[in-house]
Amino acid sequence: MQPPPRKVKVTQELKNTLIEQMTRLHLKHQTECDLLEDMRAYSLKKGQLERDYVQALQKLASQYLKRDWPGIKPEDQGTDYRNVYAVWRSYLKGTVQVTQSRINVCDNYKNEISDPAKTVRLYKEQQLNKVKAGSVSVQD
Repeated sequence: MQPPPRKVKVTQELKNTLIEQMTRLHLKHQTECDLLEDMRAYSLKKGQLERDYVQALQKLASQYLKRDWPGIKPEDQGTDYRNVYAVWRSYLKGTVQVTQSRINVCDNYKNEISDPAKTVRLYKEQQLNKVKAGSVSVQD
């Protein structure tokens, strides 16, 4: 036969349960904060990479747009698409317009993903600190 179970103080058992729950909660919050920081860092780096690419593409297209092409009269540049030069010029103008819109998208991406992720992470850390402070007073 086994000896009867020892009587454990209820308060000690509750305290141990509370400590275990707080440890798990802390781990969960820390993992979420790390994820938010990773998302923020990724979005910043991705936005910067795309911005660099788009700016280089815009610079390249602008350089070719500055060239004078034989056989194109200045008054026919926007309306005459019967020769390859006019089509090429139209393509380059379209590229410049697309790159400008992509630069705006990169800025919006930063503002809509990176900045809110940082705010949420800071809020979660603040909440965790409040919970920690409350649990310390309960444990004592």
